[in-house]
Amino acid sequence: MGIEPALLHPDDPEFPLELLRLKRPPKLLYVRGDATILREPMVAIVGSREPSAYGIKVAYEAAYECAKAGLVVVSGMARGLDARAHRGALDAGGKTVAVLGCGIDRIYPVENRSLIEAVPHHGCLVSEYAPGVRATRFTFPERNRLIAGLAKCLLVVEGRAKGGTSNTVWWTQSLEKRIFAVPGRINELVAEGPNLLLHQGAGVYLSPRDLLAEYKIAWSGPAPDESATGMNSPGAELVRAELSGAEATVFDVITPEPAHVDHIAERAQLEAGLLLAALSSLELQGLVRQLPGKHFALAS
Repeated sequence: MGIEPALLHPDDPEFPLELLRLKRPPKLLYVRGDATILREPMVAIVGSREPSAYGIKVAYEAAYECAKAGLVVVSGMARGLDARAHRGALDAGGKTVAVLGCGIDRIYPVENRSLIEAVPHHGCLVSEYAPGVRATRFTFPERNRLIAGLAKCLLVVEGRAKGGTSNTVWWTQSLEKRIFAVPGRINELVAEGPNLLLHQGAGVYLSPRDLLAEYKIAWSGPAPDESATGMNSPGAELVRAELSGAEATVFDVITPEPAHVDHIAERAQLEAGLLLAALSSLELQGLVRQLPGKHFALAS
């Protein structure tokens, strides 16, 4: 992967002191990339390996805005929302830390190869496992404790009530750190974990402003050219890739400002049945909201 890994011990100046608060702090860390950022302010963004299109959009945009504001985004390089968080940070020109559940020389998961190869040039890969160690169901919970230890606060985008995400939550709670969760539909399994956290008192995540306030960073919202339409916002291309042809067409023309269904039909050039089916599907995915009088707008 080009950049040679370094070995950090707890008495090294780059070793992140926050990890020493863990009940089982790592005895050493293998780091590929810029180890100095391990002492910079970090935010953890995690979630489901099988996210919804809405979850992909939220995770990407949260990471993008946090990285643009100067925070280091940390996650676990799992497929799904972890990968979207890393990608959002990189696309913002920011820094990201990927904590691996395997040896630092291994490409896992293979579908994240390009990300794994890019991160050391804009942050670092971190593992407590020696080169060559394979990922197992036992190594991932250990990885999760490092994610919780590194970050000042945690954002849970989507996930089941039990699983890898909940394990990261447990470690974060044990360190008495702040947790935010993205509200989701009560009948969707991917929203089960965040909704339970909200019920238990986690912070409600409605925009990057909620996370940045924890670091005393002001956020004035996305730049005007990022919020004009669905396809111009960060993460929109990732969402669009998950949509059907009609859904993507409608998503392209809907804006944050409410528009009547007839106006949307005119812009999308779709017949009524196809248009209404696409709008219904986008609403179920949490990408579009319906307003009185047959008006629709992008979900905020």
